[in-house]
Amino acid sequence: MTWGNITEAVFIGGALAMDAMAASVALGAAGKKDFCWKKIALTAGFFGFFQFFMPLAGFYGSCFAEKLAQSWGHWIGGGLLILLGGKMFFEKEEEKNEVFSLKKLFILAFATSIDALLVGVSYRCIHRVCILPDTVIIGLVTFFIATAGCIAGRLSGRLLGAHCNYLGALVLIMLGLKIIIFS
Repeated sequence: MTWGNITEAVFIGGALAMDAMAASVALGAAGKKDFCWKKIALTAGFFGFFQFFMPLAGFYGSCFAEKLAQSWGHWIGGGLLILLGGKMFFEKEEEKNEVFSLKKLFILAFATSIDALLVGVSYRCIHRVCILPDTVIIGLVTFFIATAGCIAGRLSGRLLGAHCNYLGALVLIMLGLKIIIFS
């Protein structure tokens, strides 16, 4: 792997991680002081893993994944984010304490990494033979960016107080709309 390939993978990882960062900020803000280091590591790990795995899935399943991702990927990813944001926004007060769950984290990580599937397809189109080093770098970059997003969200959650759940929900809804409209 050349320095050019490493640089390219870092930039691709940074670009792909922006949706994960927005979701991480929303989770951290909604969780406030309860969003401990374990939850931060778990969140960043989920986002990093999905950003690592989805290009591989796109690369190796490119015949099927290309058509599916191009046709339905933005609808699926955007729709999932809008549904999660809507659920967060309209939850009952007693349910708002359960901001963090593995199910929500799995759905968020999947929904924000669908564009990484197309990156894998594009690697196949340019006839790359092995993309494992690239996907490891993409996953690591996403892990660190999501960690920073969680920390920033947790700090802003402490400052903004009780309304962070609504703010986090609006971020997820807006992110979903962005994916649907501009993809």
